[in-house]
Amino acid sequence: MKKLLSIVLAVAMGCALAACGGSKPAETTAAPAATTAAAAAETTAAPAAPAAPAAAGGDFIMGTGSSGGTYFALGGAMANAINNKLAADGITITAQSTGASVENINLMQAGEMDLGIAMNNVAANGFEGTGAFSAPTTNVKAIGVVYNEVYQIVANAETGAKNVADLKGMKIAIGPAGSGTLGLSQKVFSAAGLDPAKDIQPQSDSFGDAATKMKDGHIDAACNVLAVPASSIIEMTTSMKLSYINIDDDILAAIQADAPYFTRKVIPAGTYPDQTEDCNTITCKAVLYCRADMDEETVYKITKAFYESGDEIAAAHATGKEVQLEGCLDGVTTPIHPGAAKYFKEMGIEVPDNG
Repeated sequence: MKKLLSIVLAVAMGCALAACGGSKPAETTAAPAATTAAAAAETTAAPAAPAAPAAAGGDFIMGTGSSGGTYFALGGAMANAINNKLAADGITITAQSTGASVENINLMQAGEMDLGIAMNNVAANGFEGTGAFSAPTTNVKAIGVVYNEVYQIVANAETGAKNVADLKGMKIAIGPAGSGTLGLSQKVFSAAGLDPAKDIQPQSDSFGDAATKMKDGHIDAACNVLAVPASSIIEMTTSMKLSYINIDDDILAAIQADAPYFTRKVIPAGTYPDQTEDCNTITCKAVLYCRADMDEETVYKITKAFYESGDEIAAAHATGKEVQLEGCLDGVTTPIHPGAAKYFKEMGIEVPDNG
């Protein structure tokens, strides 16, 4: 009996020891499992940490106008100034010569250009699908006013012309195809009772080419929408005498009947060489536009950079002095891009209904 009890006790102790010994491998394997899980957690957690947001960048094309016109030179100055401000954001704008307003609107509508300068009346026609546009330009929105456009007609002084009616029968550069100048010239001559296709000899030269042809005696007069004073007109006076053509109140009233955004502009005597009298003409607004589908943050940055670069632009082109927040939405005839609207609201500027 004692032997039996001894055997039972021995077996029980052995089992206990075995059980205790069996726990050690479990401890040994558990530790690496925990370590592996922790390491895995660290490995997967690292990519989940929020990274610094990358600056929204991109290369963009901005349509300007033909050589010799304000858009061409001013657009280059605008692009350079904006690029300087946005270098850290990776945003670059390249100014490109075009046929100006109508072509710029069409190219943005087609998605072939990102930004462009255009006359507000041309943009209004595009938005409505009238005038030079066969359908509404839905992919174009405004950023803001660049400067006051001034329609100017100059004639060789030898013609003796003083007003629009005096230009009947003459060879006149009324603006290149695809330009706002062409559309406005047609309005002006029609309002003066002249058929631009029959009562004058219309030429489609850019203002730069027209200036050369006038100097050579190949044409009698040239029309364009330019800043005042226009350097291209001043340059013409170095080799010939000019007559500065007046647009009277009757013509203005006829134009305003369906385009009220045109207003009177008086170019004071002495603005140009040999200009002995005030010249009565008309004005509208040059506005910077962009594709409606451009990223909101990108347009916000471009708008901010543009309106904060007036001094830099003015150093390269005199018209830059008109780039300012005061009046930046006056005369805008189309919806404003949300990115531009965001900036204006930050600056305390009331933004019209963007419908």
